[in-house]
Amino acid sequence: MIFLVNDANILIDLLKIDLIDPFFKMEYGFQVTDMALAEIQEENAATISGIIEIGLLTRQRFTFEELLHIQQIEVENPSLSIADCSCLYLAEKIAATLLTGDAALRRIAEQKGITVHGILWILDEIVARGLLSEKITQKKLVQLMALNPRLPINECQKRLKLWTKWP
Repeated sequence: MIFLVNDANILIDLLKIDLIDPFFKMEYGFQVTDMALAEIQEENAATISGIIEIGLLTRQRFTFEELLHIQQIEVENPSLSIADCSCLYLAEKIAATLLTGDAALRRIAEQKGITVHGILWILDEIVARGLLSEKITQKKLVQLMALNPRLPINECQKRLKLWTKWP
């Protein structure tokens, strides 16, 4: 099974555009660290907690020794938050793919040889797996673009064009 370690920003974006259900219907092993989970605001925490309770998302806790290692990653990478470092550590530990929208985390993970994807890859996967139509996914991407100005506009435009049905 392929494991996906979820940074908080991915889960937050999916919650904002109401794509949590299709996301968790994909056949992956979904992981989240305690530290990343702590970054999710209270109004969304109940939804994520419910997903953990039914076993679709695994919450990873760390030993004292692992926490020391995560803290060392933070010292070595001051551009990352402790939650980012926990995701980096877990992805490396279990040889997982890291899902994040954070540019600094992406760069450091790639330097370590960790496969990294973002929200656009998730949308591609949702469409490819037939979990949502291209038309609905296109609307969700437009919605996301209005909420998240850090998305790569050229990549977004490619998908919008691809998912537009011409008569």
